[in-house]
Amino acid sequence: MARRALYREYRPETFKEVIGQDHITTILKNQVREGKLSHAYLFCGSRGTGKTTSAKILSRAVNCLDPKDGEPCGVCAACRLVKAGSADVIEIDAASNNSVDNVRSLIEQAQFAPLELKYRVFIIDEVHMLSNAAFNALLKTLEEPPKHVLFILATTEPQKLPATIISRCQRFDFHRLTIAHIVTNLSAVLEKAGASIEPNGLRLIARAADGGMRDALSLADQCLSFAGNKVTEQDVLDALGSVSAAALEDTAKALLSGEAKDAVRALDDVVRSGRDLGVFLGDLSKHFRALLLAKTCGDCKDLLDCTDDQMARYLKVAKDADEARILYAMEQILSVQSKLKLFPAPRIPIETMFLRICRPADDASFAALEARVALLETRPAAAPVFEKRESAAPAPEPEPAPPWEEAPLPEEPPAPEPEPAPTAEPPVPAPAANSEAADIWERAKQKIKEMNPMVFFYVKDTRGAAFEDDVLTVEFPATQENSMSGMRAARNLKIANDAIAAVRPGTELAFRLAALRDENEEKLKELFGSSLTIN
Repeated sequence: MARRALYREYRPETFKEVIGQDHITTILKNQVREGKLSHAYLFCGSRGTGKTTSAKILSRAVNCLDPKDGEPCGVCAACRLVKAGSADVIEIDAASNNSVDNVRSLIEQAQFAPLELKYRVFIIDEVHMLSNAAFNALLKTLEEPPKHVLFILATTEPQKLPATIISRCQRFDFHRLTIAHIVTNLSAVLEKAGASIEPNGLRLIARAADGGMRDALSLADQCLSFAGNKVTEQDVLDALGSVSAAALEDTAKALLSGEAKDAVRALDDVVRSGRDLGVFLGDLSKHFRALLLAKTCGDCKDLLDCTDDQMARYLKVAKDADEARILYAMEQILSVQSKLKLFPAPRIPIETMFLRICRPADDASFAALEARVALLETRPAAAPVFEKRESAAPAPEPEPAPPWEEAPLPEEPPAPEPEPAPTAEPPVPAPAANSEAADIWERAKQKIKEMNPMVFFYVKDTRGAAFEDDVLTVEFPATQENSMSGMRAARNLKIANDAIAAVRPGTELAFRLAALRDENEEKLKELFGSSLTIN
């Protein structure tokens, strides 16, 4: 005979054995003990939380000949009949029996009295899959069924059920199981099965199960098939395709400190070890969530459902990291994670994403700017991407000639140069000559810095180039086109306008890029005179 899966072999037989749902099992036991049963129940909750299991236990309890404190005794003839598969307990999968004809057949069966038991119980699993016509056909029978009929509806998506169905049932919402609940139950099941998994391995399985006991038992089954009856933490990592907590911590530290080389090498170790990159990104996003909560809430073991040792490690890393950096990293990871299946070579977008997290200066978004500021504050000397470009040194003033070295007088005075003919467009004034523009903009920059230091980073290298007709022209360095684009964003432009209005009301702003000039321009002007024009 083929071996049965753990979740089938060790399914709970009583309400007491159902873990993590005391708010439901207590009510059901009281109703059975007092004989105050409802005619219809609706069990809602995510997968693997005990909905179908509780329905089967309830079907035995209501038919048990000698219930013990609301629990089925498990030994009477009725309990044995239900466990063996009685014709009076009918389990229907609504996913494959969702038509109105299937519901009509069910209604016809409900009219007949039970053959062997006190109650005829209909368990309709995934009830949200029924069609609208099927729901309408079920309404009347569900509201006023025969006295010998009990309906138990189970669903993972209660929002898809009509309100008319929900209002006719007693609704019970099953909670997702905690890691502690899953680990405790896994240990008990494995002990019955004569197997064992290391505690850290059990926690890895519980985390991967995401609140579902059936998923946890299936993963444990997979690990036992992989490594035998004694499973280590490394066996669990290999079976699940996950990476260790230490590898996730090293990767997160490299990303938060801007060490692109270390982050890329950490990814290479993951690839070489044969781990699934989709699982790796999922684990990494959960790790950053833990860091963010540790940064925000401090000690939050209840939120993260982790051990004291794990919480201490999260707090240590979060203490040295900036919240803006963590948020920016999470946004980038989640963005790539959602699109990973679209890439034939998933390693490439992950590497690109790692570089983007380590070098937020290449990104013009506001989140990237916050990450740049955070990285600059934590380690300004080690962040070459934020080094300010040195401006060209001003040309030195020529020293006056000594009085004893007078230049010889020319033989003939030079002829006066003719006046230049007026042109259609007046020449643009030299930026250096417009001191009023420079003064107004410097004061406005200080206002921007007081109002929003993040926006100040866009304009810190700019200067007031010209002021004419109440329009102040602000000039950005030729290499800072991204900064100029960032300042044109609506919220950043509003801050700049508010600042200039505080300095000089009625002034409008205009932005432009400085023209790229030859590196030797100043030297040429020094040799041939300031009247030299370079096109």
